[in-house]
Amino acid sequence: MKNANAIFAAVVGSILASPAPANTEDNPLDQIIVTGARAPISVGDIGSAVTIITRDDIERRQVRYVSELLRTVPGFAVSHTGAVGAQTQVRVRGSEANHVLVLVDGVRANDPATGDEFRWEYLATANIERIEVVRGAQSALWGSDAIGGVVHIITRSGAEASGFGGYLEGGSDSTTNGAVNGALNGERWSLGFGFEQLTTDGSNISRTGNEEDDSDVATASLNARFQPGEAVSLQFGARSIDAYTQFDAVDFFTTGLPTDSNVATDTTQNYVQLGASFGTTEARLRQHLTARYFDSDNRNLLDGVEDSSAASDRMTIGYQADITFGRNLLSLAAEHERTQFEQRGAVNFGDPNQDQELDTTSGIVDFQGRAGDHVTYLLSARLDNHSDFDNALTGRASLAWRANDTLTLRANIGTGQKTPTFTERFGFFPGQFIGNPDLKPERSLSYDVGLIYRVSDAASFELALFEQDITDEIDGFVFDPGSSLFTASNLDTDSRRSGIELGTRLVLNENLGIDLNYTYTDATENSSRELRRPRHAGSAQIDYGFLQTRGRVTLAADYGGTRQDIFFPPFPNPSETVTLDNYWLVDLAAQYEVSEGVTLFVRASNLLDTDYEQVYGYKTQGRSTYAGIRASFGN
Repeated sequence: MKNANAIFAAVVGSILASPAPANTEDNPLDQIIVTGARAPISVGDIGSAVTIITRDDIERRQVRYVSELLRTVPGFAVSHTGAVGAQTQVRVRGSEANHVLVLVDGVRANDPATGDEFRWEYLATANIERIEVVRGAQSALWGSDAIGGVVHIITRSGAEASGFGGYLEGGSDSTTNGAVNGALNGERWSLGFGFEQLTTDGSNISRTGNEEDDSDVATASLNARFQPGEAVSLQFGARSIDAYTQFDAVDFFTTGLPTDSNVATDTTQNYVQLGASFGTTEARLRQHLTARYFDSDNRNLLDGVEDSSAASDRMTIGYQADITFGRNLLSLAAEHERTQFEQRGAVNFGDPNQDQELDTTSGIVDFQGRAGDHVTYLLSARLDNHSDFDNALTGRASLAWRANDTLTLRANIGTGQKTPTFTERFGFFPGQFIGNPDLKPERSLSYDVGLIYRVSDAASFELALFEQDITDEIDGFVFDPGSSLFTASNLDTDSRRSGIELGTRLVLNENLGIDLNYTYTDATENSSRELRRPRHAGSAQIDYGFLQTRGRVTLAADYGGTRQDIFFPPFPNPSETVTLDNYWLVDLAAQYEVSEGVTLFVRASNLLDTDYEQVYGYKTQGRSTYAGIRASFGN
């Protein structure tokens, strides 16, 4: 888009010049989250940058995948290889895609069978109540993968009130999307459930050809809570995903680009969590027992026949004690985690078939302290004992100072660690890649400082400055002369990420609100820009309610700046660094409540029909439109 830079500069200028807008809630700094510490804590008491996405935010945007919401979060860069259901990667503050830990109702959800990346392309929004995002290194709290930050997906539990609801929509590319959810509860129990399915014929994601790549993703979830006594609470949760997605393979011999081909992935994922808590909310000592399980099975299909597969499962058993000392809180926790990995494929100039295992036993200390009425500090430490690596000690120190009713200053320093993936250590792909079992874990040191300034109940402004250094970063595209294949290796040079995040919200009146954010990221390795990290990114959103809020229109514009990628032309040509153009993505959503509990809605994605690529060679979806109905019954 020729005028994209000029338009984006104007948006950034308005961010810096506008009085800072605020959340419509009484005080967003007093919102309680469960991700910023080992025990629930107020947002304003954390030194890290935090973003909360609510159910109301999801319904205003009407997006069907969480990754679309994350484009609006400062510090986040999203890239996907084509249309709905295609591989999607999320990077935070210039980190790698597997440096972002994702929790689903507390269950570690990064998939060991796919390089420890979370499968964002399968995370739909229908049964999600809340998303908590904490940026910066959080390994002291949550262990490996939490170098760039943590995203916690909290599903609808049914604890609030009984009721049933759902929606059905259809639109472009023969897309059908529907969901049902419900809740039942009594004085001491609650039960929540949900089911959603999206099917689409998809679109052509390669630059040539006309084959459409379809997708079918179904998700079912169940949550139950029971309180047999005042001091005892039991929880159960289960979630299952079944997904089928076609994609275009790369033609390594002629063009080096994706081309029409009959390949697909068939994936199942299961999450289960059991928990028991002992002690009332006012008790000096509260204790928690947890068992959390994750498994995945990823089958690669060629012409409808299984060609290869990778599977994993992870079991985590934990105990935590929360001890209150006056206004201070000490959390002591112990966890044991066993992760298993399985790879299967045809024996062809090497054997990819293997079974691997990794055990980790961890001890965690997290202290929430207060100095007077305005200063909160957090001190955290974690020791991970790995079966295959040296012990890893990580720490965090966080400070938040509410200087007055309008200004909060914060600072955070933390170390992180990321264990090598099973694929990096043991993976084997005939003719392409061989693993390196001698890899060391990646390590990081992160700093960030910032402020939150609330001019009034109608205006707020947030600023964050961040920096991160990573040592022993793993490069998965190193040529191995012995095998003439690529392998993985720890780099001798440090990688650095630094930048600035700006966010503002303006409530002009009870019907009109504006959200703006901008991120500048400088991510380099050995003085070269890291791939797929735009230096400039941001978004603008205007939300307008009318007819006593029975009607609502939301216009969102997301900006992705230029970014570099890598292109592997056919042998013997060397790899090339290429630059992807910047772009604007404009979405429009409108809804109207025709009667109590019944709402009609329409939405348009990529309204300007922008032609852009987030990964070199992979076309993305053009303008698409959808319409549907949403209904709810009960409370």
